[in-house]
Amino acid sequence: MDHLGEFMTSTDDKTSGKKSLAVSIYADLRSEILRCRIPPGTDLFEVELAARFQISKNPVREALGGMRQDGLVMAFPRRGHQVTPITFGDMNEHFDLRTLLEAGAAEMACDRITTDKIDKLREMTTTDYDAAEDVSLDHFILVPREFHLAIARTFGNRRLYSLLERQMNELERFFYIGALSQDVNWKTAVEHSDLVEALADRDADGARKLMIQHNAATREGLVRVLTSSRRFGSIGV
Repeated sequence: MDHLGEFMTSTDDKTSGKKSLAVSIYADLRSEILRCRIPPGTDLFEVELAARFQISKNPVREALGGMRQDGLVMAFPRRGHQVTPITFGDMNEHFDLRTLLEAGAAEMACDRITTDKIDKLREMTTTDYDAAEDVSLDHFILVPREFHLAIARTFGNRRLYSLLERQMNELERFFYIGALSQDVNWKTAVEHSDLVEALADRDADGARKLMIQHNAATREGLVRVLTSSRRFGSIGV
């Protein structure tokens, strides 16, 4: 889901404190960026962030490096970093690729999915959330993500799974935007439930169509939000 784990690879006692600081800063900044509390396009400077967190620049630099890998920030030589702007073009490209991957995975999963896995997917179709509570919102974003990845995992193609996981990471900020702007819990639950039943019936064509429709509906909802709200800053083409 993110690159927090990459900060924890060192076991050297001399670096453990710096790693912990980098992890903490990464988590704080990532949360603010995903929720657009730090708006898209905002300039980020190591010196200012170090002053804000009252630490040296090294842990800040590591945290920003992790967010670059997540696609949340961009680096500019001699200028610093910038929160990656939101554009309709980027969103559409990610959704196009996500739909191609997921539609095929759902179709092929019908031949391989077990009853136990279907039961687990059913358990993941209902997740209430309160957009005003960070923990509740985080949980709601996580469960649908794992629902989709579980279907892809059933297909058994590691490369496809890896590609889809990358698309989920790139789209995560959009998922937060959607959940923050409107209550999408009921709609998500219904669409996920329909998809599970298609998988349970081994209806490959139906599962493929439902996955395409689900992704299209999610994309359309985000387009409406982004074109009608100013809270997420300027949206590029």
